[in-house]
Amino acid sequence: MELGRGFVGRAGELNLLRAGLAEARAGRGRVVLVVGEPGIGKTSLARELARHAEDIGVPVGWGRASDDEGSPPYWVFRQLARSLDRPFPTGDANGSAEARFQAFEAFADGLREAAAPHGLLAVLDDLQWADAASLALLVHLARDLDRAPVLVVATYRDTEATGREALTTALAALAREPVLTRIRLAGLTEAEVVEQLGRGGVPAELATLVSRRSGGNPFFVSELARLAGAGGDALPDGVVDTVRARLARLSQPCRLLVATAAVLGRDLDPTALAEVTGRPAADVLTDLDEAAEAGIVTARSFKHDLIRESAAADLPTAARLTAHARLAAWLEHRDPARTSEIAHHWLESLPVGDAAKAADWAERAGDQALAQLAWERAAELYRRALDAAPASAADRARLGRREGVAHLRGGEIERGSRALEAAAVAAREAGDPALLGEIALAMEGLSDPWGSFNGAKIAREALAGLPPGDDPLRARLLALHAGEAGFLGGGQAESAEALAIAETLGDPDVLCSALRARQMVRSGPDGVHERLALAQRMLALGEDRDDADALLWGHLWRFDALLMLGRFGEAEQELDALRLPAERLRRPLARWHHLRSSATVAIARGRFDDAVEALQQSFALVADRAHMSLRGVPITVLASVAGLTGRASLVTPAMASIFTEHAPPFVALLHSAWLLQMGDRAGAAGFYRRGAVFEPAPVPATLPVAAAAVEVGAEFGPPEAVERAAAILRPHAGLFVTGGAGSILVTGSVRRYLALAAAAAGRLDEAVRESRLAIAANEEAGTPPYATLARFELAKTLARRGRPGDVPEALGLAASVSATAARLGMAPVRQAADALAATLRGDTPGPLTRREREVAAHVADGLTNKQIAALLHISERTAESHVQHILTKLGCTNRAQIAKWVAANA
Repeated sequence: MELGRGFVGRAGELNLLRAGLAEARAGRGRVVLVVGEPGIGKTSLARELARHAEDIGVPVGWGRASDDEGSPPYWVFRQLARSLDRPFPTGDANGSAEARFQAFEAFADGLREAAAPHGLLAVLDDLQWADAASLALLVHLARDLDRAPVLVVATYRDTEATGREALTTALAALAREPVLTRIRLAGLTEAEVVEQLGRGGVPAELATLVSRRSGGNPFFVSELARLAGAGGDALPDGVVDTVRARLARLSQPCRLLVATAAVLGRDLDPTALAEVTGRPAADVLTDLDEAAEAGIVTARSFKHDLIRESAAADLPTAARLTAHARLAAWLEHRDPARTSEIAHHWLESLPVGDAAKAADWAERAGDQALAQLAWERAAELYRRALDAAPASAADRARLGRREGVAHLRGGEIERGSRALEAAAVAAREAGDPALLGEIALAMEGLSDPWGSFNGAKIAREALAGLPPGDDPLRARLLALHAGEAGFLGGGQAESAEALAIAETLGDPDVLCSALRARQMVRSGPDGVHERLALAQRMLALGEDRDDADALLWGHLWRFDALLMLGRFGEAEQELDALRLPAERLRRPLARWHHLRSSATVAIARGRFDDAVEALQQSFALVADRAHMSLRGVPITVLASVAGLTGRASLVTPAMASIFTEHAPPFVALLHSAWLLQMGDRAGAAGFYRRGAVFEPAPVPATLPVAAAAVEVGAEFGPPEAVERAAAILRPHAGLFVTGGAGSILVTGSVRRYLALAAAAAGRLDEAVRESRLAIAANEEAGTPPYATLARFELAKTLARRGRPGDVPEALGLAASVSATAARLGMAPVRQAADALAATLRGDTPGPLTRREREVAAHVADGLTNKQIAALLHISERTAESHVQHILTKLGCTNRAQIAKWVAANA
């Protein structure tokens, strides 16, 4: 490590980096994270690698992140591009997600070009200070680096990762990439410290003391050695104390100047310092010379970040705020193009500085960041502009809308929604319906079906205040309101009107909104064929405009419709097609849609492990960033997998709480069905009571809710509830049970549920007929889990009907179900099929007595031993003994299996 002259230690780490560079030169790029505490030698190690790269003819580029919040977005990569004499790409005017993806790809292409033909070493220093957009770019680069001749070495302080959300998110994303290597630096050994200091003439005894006091931290070692050489009485115990001891030896004017410079930024500008301090330029230069001689600064910057951080801590608060205000005012007049820096210094000057100017420049910097595709920085700046100074209602609405849009583009759905709702409040106060309408449109496609449709509500308000006419804003608001009204069965006329206006105007943005609205309005089973046509129109629009967002939605709509029609092969092709626009967009929500759709097909095909992996990834994408319904989707589907497979551990208690605390009644009904499949009859009954609350089902969930009502109602009653649900299903007997606007789960042919309803009503011949049709439909579609369930329902119905030939056929079906369920991993239905077969063969350990049957029925009702004892006027010990005898006779291992036996033998 560089303490004086030469490089000591780090042989293993340097060899690892050299090997990574060799791999990169061969076309197998890598990302190496060099991690450690401040002063541990991360940058020195990177410099030594850079020297090696230059020796073998590999070009080297450097970028260094800054803890100065006034640095522009992507600062570390802008420096890297400049060092390689490459342009840094900028986004388009709308700052869309696709524009950011294209800009990232352009930068990646530039790195590949710079790497030809000898490879490239790109060093990114002090990554802990990088802005969120830069970190997103690094993750993007890492995903395709295995095919590029580029080695990226990034250094960061792991001691400063806590609380930096963007950094921790990026590190987690990088950890999933196979190109990543992590090197953690520890202190130099005592022998290495003695060797290095010995080169500078430090006695071995003192070098040993320095090594022990410093823990081998190279920066601390050099500072302690410098103090010892200057004749200090005692060696300080910490790095900061060591640096402060050096700063204390400066003259008072020099120390004050250094502290002021440290507060204002990393780089030294004598002219700016003269302006801020009010001192003659000659005096400033004299003091900087003194600081340079003391090893505090170089000609252009501080010698080490630890020195700057220690110096900045010495400036009193009032002096610090004043310095920021003076520098902001000077920059404003000298170079107003430095928007980000000016905004930073005005904001940091508060409350001493001009609040109005701070708000104004923060908004300008936010606009600039949004245009540069740095959404995270833009959202922060708009929020700081709002907080900086009192603003009019119109200004609050405008800034709040921009903040919300910035959050949404970055995938922060929950934060974006909150910002837009606050902006809507301000727009109402301002009495500006057009601005209110723009806020509503920012929410398009983001409403929460588990909560309130704020987008539609705001759109309705805006429409009421706008003048009549077929203008684009009014048409898009009409479409937004219609689409969300369509969720609960309304919006038919409005969606048709919006579509007609869009076709008249010929505006593609308006047409996208109108198609989206019409698709939601027609999301019930009766609209499945129209949705296919709407999807084709959206795809054509996307292809004409090369619009990845339109292509994504077109493919998703086709996917949903094809699943409902049972055309699974075509749906899988559509799944492959929608991957491309999802990857182009690189939005968390776009990837979420692809993952949840992949899980839907995997479950239907019986690939449960694949489904679980996709669902867990989709949950991680939205866990803390989206409204409750988006978080609830993967949990809801995981619960269904648990029901099919018996793997209750898939849904943690924290996940399960979403159903009790947040889910609306229709979701509770779905959850009840899956609990019943797992044998949790008591839990299923509780959720069934919640879900049975009279409330119209959302139109897209028409088939899933009706199917769940049949399945659970057949178990708990009343019969009329089952018949009502079956009446909803009968007109759609040829379809498959799934949602019509965002299919998250397919539970097989509608006919299986018609068979359940018929069996519950005692119409056994009809139940047998529908079961056979359900088996055929599921087999033709290629959905083995649901063909298996349909066979089991047929076996139970045949056993119950008992005509000649029924029992042998039921036995054969039970054996087939057991074998298929074992292969697929569907433990609950396998156990139930085995129990049915044992009963039909008469080879159970022994019949239950009348009292045991009575106890078994109470167990199936979810009663505890204590409750059974009270009900039957027996002791709790006697009740426990009865339950144990029942378990033994039936060959069961738990109470849930007793409940299944009771249901099968009712």
